[in-house]
Amino acid sequence: MDTREPMGGAVVQEVRTPYSSALRADQARVTRRAIVAAAGELFVERGYAATTIDAVAERAGVGRKTVYSSVGGKSALLKLAWDWAISGDDEPVPMSERPAVQAILAERDPGRLVRMWVDMLLDVGARATAIGAVVLAAADVDADARALSQMIRQESLDGATAFVTHLAGVGGLRRDVSIERGADACWALVNSMLLHLLVGIRGWGLTEYGEWLVRVASTTLLEPDASASARPALAIRTGDERARERYEASVDGRIAGHLSYQRTERLCVLTHTEVDLGFDDRGVADALVRSALDDLRSDGARVIPVCPYVAWWIGQHPDYASLVYDATA
Repeated sequence: MDTREPMGGAVVQEVRTPYSSALRADQARVTRRAIVAAAGELFVERGYAATTIDAVAERAGVGRKTVYSSVGGKSALLKLAWDWAISGDDEPVPMSERPAVQAILAERDPGRLVRMWVDMLLDVGARATAIGAVVLAAADVDADARALSQMIRQESLDGATAFVTHLAGVGGLRRDVSIERGADACWALVNSMLLHLLVGIRGWGLTEYGEWLVRVASTTLLEPDASASARPALAIRTGDERARERYEASVDGRIAGHLSYQRTERLCVLTHTEVDLGFDDRGVADALVRSALDDLRSDGARVIPVCPYVAWWIGQHPDYASLVYDATA
């Protein structure tokens, strides 16, 4: 409550209602958002050193004093621009409590954990790469920016350590990789400059970059038998191309591999399995062999597995062993 004495000596009271207080808070938040957004744009366009408070105020449509009273100086603007780029909004919720991180902490499958972690990196990187480059460049010439850069590095390492610790907790971390070394590897992959170099400069697509991250992280962190689910399942179609004497597998209309054979009515020699580049370790060979053997079983035919992969596959699936031709029988 505010008591004021206007001309004439009469005393009036100004009552601040909850509604008016909430409205002022909303207006202040809108102003703050506009200021930080303007600062972030200018930092990326002009660089940290060349961006002035006056320029930020002009672009945000506010006065110079409002910039200082709402946010602060340039270092405060840079930190908020980074924080909001990382989180995607201005809500005061720590990253550890965000839905994406909570989903990762709830996941128990090592392969899916890596996939979810990479998806989160791509989401954050798309927002934060540009402002991250500003922070890195400014750190060379400004003490506050240097402190921010050091804080970002430490927070990134802490996040990577938490992820690898969780991965180890569900039994997914390679036995020959310590949590410390695994965290170091993830910390390097988290660096937004890596995305900037490969996507921004070298022209990689985000999907290509993401698949590369999954492969690198899976190979580095996971036991070999835990990495398969890190990659999304493919919708594989198989068919018997009898004129070419081979089974073919396709994904989205693109040939992904084939299994060659030579066949008589009651006997089929499976000679060679080949998976095309880009589809290795994605279940293509498995689908080809399973499809061929299922068809041969339906036809009452026997199999001679000349192809080493087919022979190995049958050894891993004893219920298909009866299909193998026994010349001594």
